Amino acid sequence: MYLLINTSKENCLDVFLISADKAYQLSKKGDFKVSENLLVLIDKILIKHSVKKQHLKGIIAITGPGPFTSVRIAVTVANNLAYALDIPVIGLKNLKQSSDQDLIKQAFKKIKKAKRGEIIKPFYNKEANITQAKKWFNDFNGR
Repeated sequence: MYLLINTSKENCLDVFLISADKAYQLSKKGDFKVSENLLVLIDKILIKHSVKKQHLKGIIAITGPGPFTSVRIAVTVANNLAYALDIPVIGLKNLKQSSDQDLIKQAFKKIKKAKRGEIIKPFYNKEANITQAKKWFNDFNGR
């Protein structure tokens, strides 16, 4: 089984357990923090389908485009889980906003070539929108 993490949709977190002939999905929709929900969702899908982390063969993360922080968190979690479990990790860009089935097909083609020990990086399709520092921050830092 492989784990696929998709945070590229606005206000939606999808986690899939996939194999050559099966795909299971858990989703969390709404305004929430990916940092508080991603690991919980991964744990739930593994428990629900009686898959131990040690039996995962690889991890796939959608690297963007998507919400800046959500994509960063998904990539970080995918890289760290792959490292800890000594399994390959791959990243997929979702430029065309492909369907879940298309993403799963792309993942299977790419995961076969993946090597352990490599990392993935997020893809941002635009510059980060960084705002001015708050007044208290400037005062605190003597600016």
